[in-house]
Amino acid sequence: MNLPELHTHLWDALRLGASPTRSAFTIWQLATLGLDGAPQLRSIVLREADESTGTLAFHTDRRSPKLADIDADDRVAMLSLDLDRHVQLRLNGRARPVQDGARVRRMWDGARPHTLILYQTPHAPGTVIAQPEDGHVPSEPAHSGFDNFTLVEVVLDAIEYLDLTPGQHCRAVFRRDDGAWRGQWIAP
Repeated sequence: MNLPELHTHLWDALRLGASPTRSAFTIWQLATLGLDGAPQLRSIVLREADESTGTLAFHTDRRSPKLADIDADDRVAMLSLDLDRHVQLRLNGRARPVQDGARVRRMWDGARPHTLILYQTPHAPGTVIAQPEDGHVPSEPAHSGFDNFTLVEVVLDAIEYLDLTPGQHCRAVFRRDDGAWRGQWIAP
């Protein structure tokens, strides 16, 4: 596969990861720099992948510490692994909360009810609670949770591909420069 074909293949994999169909690239590890200077890592679910803008998106609770991290330093790193195909993807970019209210509402309206219930709790993520059930109690029956829902967009700077197939390791990196992606092979 040449670099342009690989670039197309990677964006196809990202779009599939963001689709309602689960794939190996649906769940990602997101790294931020914590307010205390320590690295922070958590899982996110990929919800959008747009090659034309070079962006990905996920949603989170506005009260989540990851948003405070992003507000302080918008640089993020993401990693996902397809164990069946022996492929690792590493991404670097800058994250920001989406300000377009209509776009956020569309994402909310398209989300599954079992996902949206996470935003209805009166407790911010990471809050100490007495028992596990306390983390799932809605704050009030009429509270939809929408005001706790935040869509976060990551503007990608780099996409790194690593094929870990035994005996055939290969690696490439694509960097965005003035809106255009440029790829090169690098040593695994």
